[in-house]
Amino acid sequence: MGDKFSRVRRLFEVRRKYVYLNHAAVSPFSASVAGAIKSQVDEQAAYGVCAEDLWDERVEEARPEAARLLNAKPAEIAFVDNTSHGLNLFARGIKWKKGDNVVLPKVEFPANVYPWLSLREKGVRVKFVPERDGRIRIEDIERAMDGRTRVVAISFVEFSSGYRNDLLTVGKLCRERGCYLVVDGIQGVGALRLDVKHCLIDGLSCGGHKWLLAPQGTGIFYCSAGVLGELSHPMPGWMSVVDWGDYYRFDYKLFPDSRRYEPAQKNYLGITGLLQSLKIMNRLGISDIEKRIIALTDHLCGLLEKRGLRVVSPRGRGEKSGIVSFFPGEHEAEAVAERLLRKGFVTAARQGRIRVSPHFYNTFGEIERLVKALP
Repeated sequence: MGDKFSRVRRLFEVRRKYVYLNHAAVSPFSASVAGAIKSQVDEQAAYGVCAEDLWDERVEEARPEAARLLNAKPAEIAFVDNTSHGLNLFARGIKWKKGDNVVLPKVEFPANVYPWLSLREKGVRVKFVPERDGRIRIEDIERAMDGRTRVVAISFVEFSSGYRNDLLTVGKLCRERGCYLVVDGIQGVGALRLDVKHCLIDGLSCGGHKWLLAPQGTGIFYCSAGVLGELSHPMPGWMSVVDWGDYYRFDYKLFPDSRRYEPAQKNYLGITGLLQSLKIMNRLGISDIEKRIIALTDHLCGLLEKRGLRVVSPRGRGEKSGIVSFFPGEHEAEAVAERLLRKGFVTAARQGRIRVSPHFYNTFGEIERLVKALP
């Protein structure tokens, strides 16, 4: 393990009890994240609202850290409660017409399905694209699109298979067709490089509790500055406006940037934790984090293939992610996951498969021990 990853590994207390390989579900905190949250709890206990300026400063410190991770501008970043929250902001902000449609893969996590299905009340149709051989084919997306397609909604990484979608090609297709590209980023942001500008992404939402190693109830919402003015605001609050500190003026003048999507008091504790995790990731470098995670998952796939176990996750060029799903032979996936947990390995069972999702602080030795522990 590289020296910088070894140093950061020491921050994860979870390693003393488990080999934690389930970052595609809910991740453990580092000592930095836990310590920052505890300190803020102590501040609120000791000072109450008198410490609020400190909390606001941390929010504004976190905004450029999040932007840096995505190659966005700080003004394009808002903090939301979770992935669903951000996706709904975009979905409900579009000025729909009856007969419009949304194209999305059939295998999306429900967080990227229900915000669009709810638009049926507006006469909006959802068109599902099939998964083939664990992949979402560009030609299938293109075939589903027509003159009434307003949005292609797609995950950065598919939650079950681990397939990494070709967002650049999808982005170009959307730009050519004059529709929006909206991305559920939760299974890739924090693990893999993503340049929202290069990929022509109009909107992205991701929760903080998976690959970002941050608290639940936190999330990052990116809305391109060029798109912001085209969207209405579905749920403004008293802090969405420029003069929110003037309680009696009632001047409905929204912030000209993504702060309009932060309607009221924020999850200060959660964002403080998110800030610490973003600092760690930006200091390590997302390119090096990605290399590390891909190396770990490549090693896992090689060992599984030697055991004769079928890996479902596509592993071609540009397809790899931090998720590896495989069939555990003749054994039931749920039983295997439970057996592994008893031995100290935290994984997940999904669709009859075992899903393994290591992060940068895991080791090659842990991967080898996991495979040896399989029945």
